[in-house]
Amino acid sequence: MNPTVTRCFHCLKCLIRKSDRFRKTLSNLNILNNVYQVRTMSVATKPEHEWIEPVGKRTGLLVYNSLTKRKDELILPKGNTLSWYVCGPTVYDASHIGHASNYVRYDIVRRILTNFFDINVIYLMGITDIDDKIITKANLLEQEFTAITSHYEREFFQEMLALNIMQPTATSRVTDYVQEIIDFIQTILNKGHAYVAEDKSVYFDVVKYGNYDKFVPGLANTATPGDPGVKRSVRDFALWKSVKPGEPYWSSPWGPGRPGWHIECSAMASRVFGSSIDIHSGGMDLMFPHHENELAQSCSYHDVRQWANYWMHTGHLHLQYDPDKMSKSLNNVIATSELLEKYSANQFRMFCMLTHYRNNIEFTDLKMEKAIQLDNKIGNFLQLCNAYIKGQSPGGNIPEAETMQKLAETEERVRTHLKDDFNTPEAMTALFDLISNMTVGFSQTDGECRSPGVVAAVQVYVKRLCKKLGFHKKGWKMSQDPDNMKLKEVLDNTVKFRWNVRNFAIKQSLPGTESLPKKERKKLESDFFSPLLTSCDNLRSELSHCKISVKDHKTYSSWEFVNAGTISDESQWEEPDSPQISKYEDQNIVENDKNNDSVSQSSVSSKENSDQTGSHERT
Repeated sequence: MNPTVTRCFHCLKCLIRKSDRFRKTLSNLNILNNVYQVRTMSVATKPEHEWIEPVGKRTGLLVYNSLTKRKDELILPKGNTLSWYVCGPTVYDASHIGHASNYVRYDIVRRILTNFFDINVIYLMGITDIDDKIITKANLLEQEFTAITSHYEREFFQEMLALNIMQPTATSRVTDYVQEIIDFIQTILNKGHAYVAEDKSVYFDVVKYGNYDKFVPGLANTATPGDPGVKRSVRDFALWKSVKPGEPYWSSPWGPGRPGWHIECSAMASRVFGSSIDIHSGGMDLMFPHHENELAQSCSYHDVRQWANYWMHTGHLHLQYDPDKMSKSLNNVIATSELLEKYSANQFRMFCMLTHYRNNIEFTDLKMEKAIQLDNKIGNFLQLCNAYIKGQSPGGNIPEAETMQKLAETEERVRTHLKDDFNTPEAMTALFDLISNMTVGFSQTDGECRSPGVVAAVQVYVKRLCKKLGFHKKGWKMSQDPDNMKLKEVLDNTVKFRWNVRNFAIKQSLPGTESLPKKERKKLESDFFSPLLTSCDNLRSELSHCKISVKDHKTYSSWEFVNAGTISDESQWEEPDSPQISKYEDQNIVENDKNNDSVSQSSVSSKENSDQTGSHERT
């Protein structure tokens, strides 16, 4: 189809989809006009948010703080350790490339902190595994909501691993923290900053708390009004939702129900990190109302003025001719699985590297082609380095002193840009300047200066830089790939099943033997249940032959791999099939839209069991 016709079709689809929203906008014109006036006055008169500078180790890194609307120096109160909470997925459907771009960009930031500045990052991801969308889907499919969430959570992490995104240090699921959430809500109630409504839901009282409207002043006035007689103010938000027919629920002091959306992150992050977090992050769409509400209820709970020291938000990914954020509700998504069928993890990571994490990204075939060419350029360059070092390529004019100077300048440029709010577009420009400079030298066949040692130094730097930023390298095997995750699930269920059988055989009484003497009854039970216990022992023995150790504790069984192999670091960049040097022009590497420069495996739990070795002897 003609490109012009295709574009017209895209525009027409966008217009049709937005027509209903446009009519709603007209009907709410007065409200929007008032908000505009409030926000205009706020920009002109409201001072910057009062930020309390942490006391601790100065890192020299600048981080754009969405709360202060400026770059603040990253200061770590706990030495070299950084606590980071990131809002994870709501696991009710397959992930799309909007999710992928968000988590790839934070993975890049995390790797920069760890690999370039030697900071110990504790990265906690919250998983929403109970909410309206999950319940709706479970009821539609006539399944338990846990079947929905476990499937999509597993799929999400498999896809993130396929994108070479590091696993979180820990994950926290809402359903594992319901009691902590109830306690959190009760504390806020005790402080008078929340109330129980007529329907037994619990709402945060924004007016009583008072310290609100931090991220987007005036935007809270657009909040949807609550049910008459339920919410005291349109700005109040739910901490606890009373149960409705057909919904899962938990008991609470206020009646059966489930946690509200915003409270979950506050309770889980506080349970792990306490009253202060270094970094809290998410997509820019979470700034209001989610992060606004999190901030208010967390400061109320902890009696602090500042809960998270730095708030980070990524820009949206959107499709060509469609300025809207990618969203399942708008039916404008490309699944992550579709992305991985067409492009590699390296290529998509390069695509994300070329735009600053705070800026929006337009996903187009042309921009992906650009990322592919630049990714190939690195592979081609390393091939040329290999050939030069081995003496397989003729000529090559590589002046030693000039090249070492250029390498030192590149290292300094890259580090400087990464310290400045993780400016990856400029860092990549510095890298490709080095590669282009070297490529020119390789092309000079009549060169008099051969410096294989210097070329090897540049090659090592480029490899190390790309490894630090999270690019795959040929020959590496990830410690947890999708197949390994499936194996882990199989082993988890196998060991759990073995535990249940073993526990049943140990504790179950044999019916009809109650009147027999104890000694005789015990012998009959032992003879009857002995085959089950023997099978449990045999399974453990068979698994041990596969280098899997199963240990029985007092209330559960655990497993682990024995003598797991290490991964070799002696591998090459995944080089493209074509040995040709990319002709792509370097001057357009950076996708840094100045108009967008401003902000446009197991759960953590205290309920662990003791490691007492169990015995299957019947008592």
